[in-house]
Amino acid sequence: MGGGPEKEANKELLRERGWEVEIGYVSNPSIPGVLKEVPKLTRRLRSDDIDVMVTHCSPPELHAIGYILKKITGEPWLAEFRDPLVTTPDVEPGSFSQFQRRMLEKRVVRSADQIAWWENIQMEEDYFTTIYPEIPKSSFYKIPYLGVGGVDFDKFNRVNAEPYNEFTITYAGSFYEGWIEPYKFLEGLSEFVNRHGSKGIQARFYGDWNNEYQQKVSKENLEDVVTTYDPVPHDEIIQVLKKSHLLLYVGGDDTRNERNISLKMADYVAAESPILGVIDPSFRAGEFIQNENIGISAHPKRADSIADAIKTVYTGNFEYDPADSLKGRFDSRGAMDEYANILNAILKSK
Repeated sequence: MGGGPEKEANKELLRERGWEVEIGYVSNPSIPGVLKEVPKLTRRLRSDDIDVMVTHCSPPELHAIGYILKKITGEPWLAEFRDPLVTTPDVEPGSFSQFQRRMLEKRVVRSADQIAWWENIQMEEDYFTTIYPEIPKSSFYKIPYLGVGGVDFDKFNRVNAEPYNEFTITYAGSFYEGWIEPYKFLEGLSEFVNRHGSKGIQARFYGDWNNEYQQKVSKENLEDVVTTYDPVPHDEIIQVLKKSHLLLYVGGDDTRNERNISLKMADYVAAESPILGVIDPSFRAGEFIQNENIGISAHPKRADSIADAIKTVYTGNFEYDPADSLKGRFDSRGAMDEYANILNAILKSK
């Protein structure tokens, strides 16, 4: 097997299920870089005991190399979608880039032995069967888990963390220019501070942070409230999330993000801390936060709505009460059971 879920924990879970993961690295994921790696990977596929080849489309060139290797070697191929190729919000509709992706997707769908995608990606459930009605429905399989590869809940459960002394709001992850950014949250936080004062509240951001965001912090007079940190190892962020009183999820109101549930949601659920979703409440992630009783969604264009949501949790007027079954939708063991079943089916058909 080449490619597939790269988390060391998930590689071990697949090993327990009879599958050894070998990674075929592509140092330069561009078309020239892919072509350069083809001879090496072809030799590896032909010489090693590889039962199933797996590629994913982050970036899309990795599916291109799967297509090429399938044509050369004929090895069974699982094309895994961790993001959509065509409907991704990162690509302008009608652009040449989208046209290229559509051409690649057609070749992938018509050549791969199995197409699989994770439930949380931004794609309609019937996308493949609608776009490719000539392909048997059995060729398409949605992995019914809300995080790519799932999350190791035991790792979270082993961490005993007392809450921070001050009411702490934490964001862990990346922002995306013009799409998912912290500006409106900072305005809402500023409004909360103006109403109730800054004593006893902190906001922590772990990940990418630019000068424009810091200028917004200064403009809103939040220098004593907001602290930023470079990205930290996952084991360290677990303790931070569990010690926090409120976890920030920014989804905005751009319709390109309507169906997305970010991978950070898995870690947030595992941390068992309330979530503040700065997102259109009708979006999938906004509805998920509210319907599962794990937090509050605030309107992404209304600072007062964000301030009110912070106050609700700050004053203890929110009851964190998820269903017992919620964690199962993110659990890495169940996700790897599902993944191994797909691989077993491909191998059996071989």
